[in-house]
Amino acid sequence: MVIQSDEIIDLISLRKLQSLDARLVSESPTDFTSGYHDKIGKISFKNSLFPHMHIMNLRWQTAQAVEVHESVSSENININFHVSGNLDTRFAGIGHELNMRPAKHNLVFSPEGGFVNKVGVNASVEMFHVSLEKNFFLQALGCNNIWSEMVHRNIQHNRPFSGITGTLDTTPNMQRLIHELRESRWSGPMRNLMIQSKILELLALQMDQFSSNNKIEEALKPGEQEKLLTLKMYLETHFLEDLSLTELSRVCLLNEFKLKKGFKALFGETVFGYVRKLRMDYAQKLLLDCSMTVEEVSDVLGYEHAQHFSTAFKKYAGVNPSQISGRRK
Repeated sequence: MVIQSDEIIDLISLRKLQSLDARLVSESPTDFTSGYHDKIGKISFKNSLFPHMHIMNLRWQTAQAVEVHESVSSENININFHVSGNLDTRFAGIGHELNMRPAKHNLVFSPEGGFVNKVGVNASVEMFHVSLEKNFFLQALGCNNIWSEMVHRNIQHNRPFSGITGTLDTTPNMQRLIHELRESRWSGPMRNLMIQSKILELLALQMDQFSSNNKIEEALKPGEQEKLLTLKMYLETHFLEDLSLTELSRVCLLNEFKLKKGFKALFGETVFGYVRKLRMDYAQKLLLDCSMTVEEVSDVLGYEHAQHFSTAFKKYAGVNPSQISGRRK
């Protein structure tokens, strides 16, 4: 069943995961608040809000397979430590799907807004979710290795990204901290200090794992990284052109093998996968913001047949382009 989040706004909307709004905090930080909707099942959560961070323990039980589409944007860094069940999510602007499984985690920045959550029939999903204000996150992260430099660059240019392509294992130390946070019975001033300090410790472990997992420093020399960054900026202004690997190799002054391997290592996706993402994101903007038909947008992107564009767009965004253009009405 496909559902737009606006249809279930009376329930605990999934958009609250990404919010730092104080109005969204549960009445008791130690008890779960629950709601039920016949389309998506039962959702229970308990959460805490502090300056620059929102922490939520969420449980979701379904009676049928559900696909929830959300269109609200978020300027925050969103981190999911998955506890149980299977959750598949596609974020606008991020070319790969995040397949969250028990004891896995990842980090996402998706300022363009919009994501699709898919959960199976009779599923029981639980996650520990942290939202961080992006400037607070950047200050905490620092900028002292290739991975952190790439994160800073993406956030400064408002580019969507995930910590890695795929997910990483939640380590025993991470699981210990999450358990302490989920079962915390601290009270008074001690509670605020303990929870925030544990979250920062959890964040430090995650950032260290992302950096350690990243092999860019071994694969690329600094000069090659700069050439690939130049190529990425070139693609962001020439993505509508008919591009070839040979031409792109001349643009960045790297051979085709180094270009393909280095681009994937540095940015987590293939060269032409990134071009496809740029084109589809641009198509979505045209459909939403301009009075253009699907056929006109298809022509702008260089498709000979609008049906081919519609197929490619649905594969990327999870919805038909006609559904996007219909939102203008």
